[in-house]
Amino acid sequence: MDLSVLEDVGLSAGEAKTYTTLLELGTTKIGPVIKKAGLASSATHNAVNTLVNKGLVAYVKKGQVKHYTAAPPKELSRFVEEKRNNFRSLLPELEMRAAHANMQEEAEVFEGWKGVRTMQALHLDPAKKGDKFFFFAADVPPKNKEIQAFFEKYDAVRKEKGVIAKGIAPKRMKHLFKHRSYLKMKYVDHPVPPGLGMCANGITLISFEDRPVGYLLRSKQLYDIFRNYFDSIWKNT
Repeated sequence: MDLSVLEDVGLSAGEAKTYTTLLELGTTKIGPVIKKAGLASSATHNAVNTLVNKGLVAYVKKGQVKHYTAAPPKELSRFVEEKRNNFRSLLPELEMRAAHANMQEEAEVFEGWKGVRTMQALHLDPAKKGDKFFFFAADVPPKNKEIQAFFEKYDAVRKEKGVIAKGIAPKRMKHLFKHRSYLKMKYVDHPVPPGLGMCANGITLISFEDRPVGYLLRSKQLYDIFRNYFDSIWKNT
């Protein structure tokens, strides 16, 4: 078997050898794994422990002895998908950093609910009828109801200007948008950058920790980066 494929999806050489050995042996103690895999004892123990942490190996204790079992091969698909989702959630920040080095931009910072309200108005002000407002829903579980009630006030403003609003949110937040028929929404299982809005060649980023803090960046380059990212998720959802 070509174990390099398993290495390509994120397993070390020792993990790949240990995992496939456990698949062949079934539930077993560590000794037979060490013998069949042909790895040093310490390397096998390390590989088993990291595979347990990755959810690819489970164990039960019989007395004081651990007996290990490899997770079904389909779990490797889940493992790979999780890594892909983690990368997708990091991608906007990586692209922002790459763009920052050679980009001139105008940025403003707004603090508190009143400040964020002002920022929202400034962000929307250049938009014309037929323009689109894209957003990834802010996601702070203890405050989501309060946050969405705050943003709901802007539905009427955007509608009056003739701006089309499209949003992406985690599936668990779907109930918060049921009554907001003006919005065009899609819901996902994977992470998305929360509190990010895009409109009229500008973007807003909002943090809702102890006190709301908003960042308004007027940059077509950043707008295009995040708009393309939004579109890729929208089309595949």
